[in-house]
Parts: sequence; C-alpha cells; structure tokens
Amino acid sequence: MTERTIILPENGNGSGYGATYQLSMMVPRRRYLSYLRERWWVVLVCLVVTIGTVVVYETVRRETYSSFAQLYLSGEVQLTSVNSLVNEDWQNYYGTQIELLKSVRLQGEVLDKLSIKVEPGGTLPVKVEVVQPLKTSILLVQATGADPSLTQRFLQGLVDQYLAYKKETRLLTSEDVMISLTDQVAKKAKELQIAQDRWAEFVRTNNVAVLEEEAKSAGLYLAELNMQLAKLKLEKKLLEEGLGAAPTNEVIAGDPGSTLLSTNAASNLVLGSNIPLMASDNTLKTARVELQVRRAERDKVVADHGEIAARRLNEEIARLENTVFIIEQQNVEQRRLELKDAEKRIAAMEASIPAWETKALGVNERLSQGQRLKNDIQREQTYYEKLLGALQNADLSKNVQQERLSVLQPATPGQLTKRYLPIRISAAAVFGLALSLGIVFGWYLLDDRFVSVRDIQDQFGEKVLGLVPQVRVAKSKPKQALVETSDTRRAYAESYRHLRSALLLSSLGESRPQTLLFTGALPGEGKTTVAVNLARVLARSGLRVVLVDADAQGAGVHRLLERDEQPGLLDFLRGDAAMKQVLHNTDIPGLALIPAGTRSSEADGLFLRPKLEELFRLLRRDHDFVVLDAAPILATDDSALLVPHADAVVLVVRPFRTRTRLVRQALDMLYQRQAKQVAIILNRARKDDLAGHYARNGIATASRNGHGVKG
Repeated sequence: MTERTIILPENGNGSGYGATYQLSMMVPRRRYLSYLRERWWVVLVCLVVTIGTVVVYETVRRETYSSFAQLYLSGEVQLTSVNSLVNEDWQNYYGTQIELLKSVRLQGEVLDKLSIKVEPGGTLPVKVEVVQPLKTSILLVQATGADPSLTQRFLQGLVDQYLAYKKETRLLTSEDVMISLTDQVAKKAKELQIAQDRWAEFVRTNNVAVLEEEAKSAGLYLAELNMQLAKLKLEKKLLEEGLGAAPTNEVIAGDPGSTLLSTNAASNLVLGSNIPLMASDNTLKTARVELQVRRAERDKVVADHGEIAARRLNEEIARLENTVFIIEQQNVEQRRLELKDAEKRIAAMEASIPAWETKALGVNERLSQGQRLKNDIQREQTYYEKLLGALQNADLSKNVQQERLSVLQPATPGQLTKRYLPIRISAAAVFGLALSLGIVFGWYLLDDRFVSVRDIQDQFGEKVLGLVPQVRVAKSKPKQALVETSDTRRAYAESYRHLRSALLLSSLGESRPQTLLFTGALPGEGKTTVAVNLARVLARSGLRVVLVDADAQGAGVHRLLERDEQPGLLDFLRGDAAMKQVLHNTDIPGLALIPAGTRSSEADGLFLRPKLEELFRLLRRDHDFVVLDAAPILATDDSALLVPHADAVVLVVRPFRTRTRLVRQALDMLYQRQAKQVAIILNRARKDDLAGHYARNGIATASRNGHGVKG
C-alpha cells in the first residue's frame, strides 16, 4: 500500500495544521457482476456469433454417409531376433497401424482400383477416421462420404489393401530376417572356428598341466625365499646391535693396585689354562661371577691375613679380569664372522629372487592367455547357438503373426450421418458464453472507470451526497434535462429532492454549507445539469438561491437555460458592471442567475482580483445558498481558485465514463487548494444503485475529516 499525508496551511477558516487529510492508494475493489450487467451486449454478440456459425454450417453442408469396419489385433505383434531386428513397442504398435490406415499411399491405391481420379493436392471424396476403443485390441475404422455406395466400397477396399500390405511387409521382413540370420550364423561359425584353432595351437605348444605345476612350485619357492630373506635380515640386525657394545682395552673393575695384562699375555694365560679359545656365554658368565666373589673377599683378607694374602688375591683378581676381557673379545670376533656370513647369504638371496619372480610371471602370463582363449570359445559358442535357434524358429514366428491380424467386421453399408444439431448448438452456446465472460473480464481488469456507487464507496472515503438516475434527453433539446414542478420522471425528480434534504437536514461539517461549488474531473460528467436542477429545487422550497455560472469556457448554464447573452461574472470582476447589472431573475421565484458574462482576452487572472471576495460577500448576505457551476477541476485553474471560497465542493462523477485515477487526482488537487468539505454525486446512476443506496444509507453527507481510498 502507498500512503501519502497532506497538511493544509493555516487560515482563518479553522483549517490548517489541525486538519490532516490522508490519501491511501490501494488496489480498488470493483463489482464484476455490475460491470457484466452493463456489458450484456458482449454476451449476446458472442452467443449469436457462435450459435449462428454452427447453424449456418449445419445448414449449408451436404448430407454425408458413414460406413464402419473393425479389425482385431490379438497379442503383441513382433518378430524377435537376437539383434532385435524387428521389435515394435506394444503401445506404439497401434498408433502405427492407425497412421498406416490413414496414409495417403493406401488410400491412393484404393482410389486407383475404384477408378476415381483426384487432382494432386485435392480433397479425397471419402474421409477416414481410425480409433482404438479404450483397453481393447480392436481398431474401429470409419469412412465418411457423400455417396453411400462409394463410401462402403472405399472402406472395404482400404481394409483389403491394408491386409495385403501387411502380408507383403511381413513376408519381406521374414525373408530379410532369415537372410540376416543366415549371414550372422555363418559369420559366427567362422569366428568360433578361429577361436578353437587358436586354443589348439596354444595346447600344442604349451603343456597346461606342467605350466600349472610350475606356477605353483615357483610361487611356493619364491615365498620361501622371501621368508628366509626376512629371517636373515632380522638376524643381521640383532648381530649389529650386539657389536655396538664391544669392550675396549681398559680395566674392567678393581682398585688402583690391580693391573690389566696385555692382550698377548692374557691370551697366553688363557691358552695355558683350562678355558677354551671360543668361550660360550656360560663360561663368560661364570668368570664374571668368580671375579665378583674375589673382589668381595679382598677387603676381608686385608683385615684378617695381612698384605701377603691380599697380594695373592689381587693377582687372582687381575687374572680373572683379563680372562673376562679375552672371552668378550672372542665373542665379538665370532659375531663379526656370523654377520659377514649373514650379509653374504642376504646378497645371494636378493640376487636370486628377481629371477624366480620373472619365471613365475612368465608362467602365469601363459596360463592367462590360455584362459582367455577358452573364454572366447565359450562366448562364441553361446552366441552361435542362439543365432542357430532363432534361424530355426523364423518360419514358426512368421506363421503366428499371420493369425494375429483379422477382420472382425467388414465394411457396413453407408448410413446417413447424424448431425447432432442440438448438441452442437449447446456446445456453441457454452463456448460463446465462456468467450463472452472472458472478454468482459479482461475488459473489466483493464478498465478503471466507475461502474456503480459501490465502486465509489469502496475506493474513496468521501461520502456520496446523492445519486441522479439517467434520463433520455435529445441533444437538440437540452432543456428537457431540467426538473419541472410536475415532472413525470418520478425517480429523476426524487433524486434531486434527496439532494435537497441532504443539504438542509444533514450538515456537511459543523454547520450547513451556504456556498456550494459543483465541478468534475473532466467535461461531460453532467455537473452543470446537477447544479442547475439542485438550485431550482432549492428555490422551489422557498429558499433564496443564486446560481453562478463560473465556467467561463463551457457556458453550459447558458445553453441549458436557453438565455440570451447578458452581463455576468466576468463583467463584474473586470469592473464593467455592478451587482444589480449581473444579477438576473429567472422564471422560478427565489432563484437568481449570474451568467458567465462577456468573454474577452483579459479574462486571465480575474478570479484573483479582490472583486471576487466582494462578490461572495454580497451573495452570502442576500441569499441562503450560492451554487457555483465551475469548470472541471483538471481542465482549468479557475475552479481551483474558487475552491477556498466554497463551504463545500461537490464532485460529480459518471459511471462508465469517469476514471478512478482522474477522480483521485481531482480530490488531491481540491485538498491542496484548501477545500473544506468534499462530497460526491453519482450522475446517471442505475435503478438498482438508487434503491440500494437510499435503502442502506438514507441521505448521505460528507465528512470534514478528509478522504481516503479504501481497497
């Protein structure tokens, strides 16, 4: 929703910053049914066109005759081969048969047999329709033509020609299939023989059993080599870790008095003793234990037996220390020898493993080649057997197909085609009605003109002052639009009495308005007729009323009252005439008239002169009501200059002529020009609008608080 608020400037009439007029722009809601009632002729035209077209067509077209035939197709009709040479889908099959029966080729051959000549591009004398009843295997063929005998003969000839064509096609297809199958069987036989020859050549040059045993033994031996290699690498790693802790030529343990023998002396000492050259781990362990015992005894011997015994014990300890050292050296040498031996064995195994791997791969490759040859033979053999079976069953398939197509009912004699005129007329009426409703609805969406009083009430906040019904008035006699005392147009006269009551009994604001300004959005909405008639009705009620023709361009009051040109408003504003000279009496007591006056080139800016303020002061002093017939508010600026002098502005609108956006612009301009009160009169209203409006609302009055668009 788009909303805009306009604040009027402060003035002496009480409006200003305290008076706020709010204009809310929303999507209007209008009555489609009301719009449809006004456009009833569209519905009538569409119905006449559609129904008339059907009636004329059924009247001028010639009588036609229809002949019927039925074909029965049982089961799925197909000839299957391994290569799917002919494999029609079940659903597409019937569509193919229907198009075949309707084809130009078959129908042309039938016409040739019947000796009927048709010019190229000409119309066939018989029309053919083919349908398949739902969930059946039957084709219903209908031929329609002007000659009943020709129609029957044509349909029967078409069925016969269709059967002959299907038979010929079936034979050609079967022969093609058999030829293709025979060629493929011979080709596959050759391919099978080639595969078998390759296998025989492979068996001749290779002993499959020996290859399998070689592959098995090579695999086992290769696995054993890899396992031994892994064990040797582990043993090598352990030997390398043992050599990392080898002893050096130092004192192993003892005091400052103990000495370590040289390596040669220690070796001689050991060789002279009972210790073997390659001592085991147990010998080394025993020597180390004995050495620790002697060291423990040394402190006790020094204290108990003296230095001589201690010296002998130290010599024994030194001898044991050298013995331990020598044994450890021997163990290191032994590990080094074992490490060299392990490295040699690892190198030998690593050198032999690739040769065995190559040998195992070669054997496996020859075995794989033999397996591929065996698979090729098996595949070619299977395909060959299937082709051979399809070739043997080709004749059987052909015979089965011939029995699946039969004539269930031959062509019937030509019968007069029913016209179904009532059904066609009803369908045309429904179509015409739907078309007309669619046209009117589209027109309704694109048209923003008023349709009824409900449109005004739904879209604007201004109250509707009254409604004036439509009356027929000849253009050459505009005076017929005036309300007379004994007017026979009761509804027309009563509408102006309602307007009078709205002004006298209901106030447009805090007090009854004295100066009324009648205007419209654009010319042709009837604001002059409404203003003149309301002034006449007020005067007949005993009130003093003055009618001022403020439309300097239109001069509608002059034409409506059929008065001669007299001095008027423009003359008074220019100062060329006094009030008595411009104020004229009429045939109705109490009603005075101020015509537009003499027009001249100096008319611009007259409504801005102080004389206008003097005019209204004099008129209000001597009259109960001052009725101003102004120009359309959007047409000239003169009406906008009169708005501040009026107690209420009456905007006259007309259904199917006044547009919503123009009324919105007019209201916006009126409030911008300090309009105190605004009311709306709907001119040329329908009877149902009149009854509904006055029954619901009675005499409506305008509000002073402002105006707003209701969505």
